[in-house]
Amino acid sequence: MTEPEDIPGYPIPRDPRCPLDPPAAYLRPQRSAVLPRVRIWDGSRPRLVTRYDDAVQALGDSRFSGNFRLPGFPHSSASSAAKLERVLAYPFREDAVHQSQRAMLMREFTPRKTEAMRPGVQRIVDDTIDAMLAGQRPADLVSAFALPVAILVICDLLGVDDEEDRQVLHGLCRTMGSRTTPPEEASGALRALEGYFHQLVESQLRGPGKGLVGRVVVERVRSGELSHEDAAAMTQMLFHAGHGPSAYMIATGAAALFAHPEQLAAFRALDDTGPAVAELLRYTTVAHNAMPRVATEDIVIGTTLVRAGEGVMIQLDAADRDPSAFPDPHRLDIRRPPSRNLALGHGPHQCLGRALAHIELQVAFGTLFRRIPELRLAVPLTELPFKDNENLVGLHNLPVTW
Repeated sequence: MTEPEDIPGYPIPRDPRCPLDPPAAYLRPQRSAVLPRVRIWDGSRPRLVTRYDDAVQALGDSRFSGNFRLPGFPHSSASSAAKLERVLAYPFREDAVHQSQRAMLMREFTPRKTEAMRPGVQRIVDDTIDAMLAGQRPADLVSAFALPVAILVICDLLGVDDEEDRQVLHGLCRTMGSRTTPPEEASGALRALEGYFHQLVESQLRGPGKGLVGRVVVERVRSGELSHEDAAAMTQMLFHAGHGPSAYMIATGAAALFAHPEQLAAFRALDDTGPAVAELLRYTTVAHNAMPRVATEDIVIGTTLVRAGEGVMIQLDAADRDPSAFPDPHRLDIRRPPSRNLALGHGPHQCLGRALAHIELQVAFGTLFRRIPELRLAVPLTELPFKDNENLVGLHNLPVTW
């Protein structure tokens, strides 16, 4: 089969006329079983995975490694390696110790335990809406709702209760998340985050401990099951992964509903918003940068032989718009039967807090549109300022009124 032409200039910006959709250049290869190559910043040419079944295979196959220190691992930007070094290497580890530590955390995110967090999430969402209603109109749904809800939920879980600390942590994560951050600045933000979470673990070791950090992480350090360094790395990973994607998903999900008034009306009438949230996750998959992997053995995906040492870029947003997996994939349909979307990943590195994320989104969307039934955009949809320089798809702001 003929090798397709390379896709140049990865990552490709989204079309400002349809910013909720993946770039068309990532969708066209779905018509072929041959994986195209993309040219990334350093001139290397990893394979691009855009079909759903291929993405599931690549994410679930241990022969595709997330070890970013292996030769051939495809970094999406010049600062990617700097961002992944040190404590952010933690979620990419694949050794037996890490698997044991991940299993330890998974016991804290069972459906039963996460469901027990729903009242706390509800309180946070209600308090945040109260503050927004008491403020000025129009309001920015990002800064007044999506971001504070996401930060408060993860900080409440971890035991970070200082408001100034929460905002500082968010700013450092944004610095690291931007593809345009210079490597030295990304390294500085990473060192600051590392220092904060080392201090958090240390302070909780001296006291009774609060939240998940005090309940689980610190206790494992005291018992000798977990090193101080791994405890800090684990806590940082939970914060980093637990607030940014949630905030972006709340904002982009709301924008998608505003863009489809008939779907918003149907959403308001739902008793069970679970399937609708799954559809919003699929439709607005916020992962703009691909999940990078490198093959440790020769592996066939589709009709393509990926050689050992070759990199692959697994494009989750494109896979969630694959017509072979989701009929009429570019249509938002909140009554679509629940499906296994890839918005929160798949395989051994799937998001630990996916059950909590679903609860957070159900409570956020359900409460927001129930308590403010007349909520609407304060600017035309075409004027919404979507971000195009970060690893995730998001909005700078989302002006709303009521």
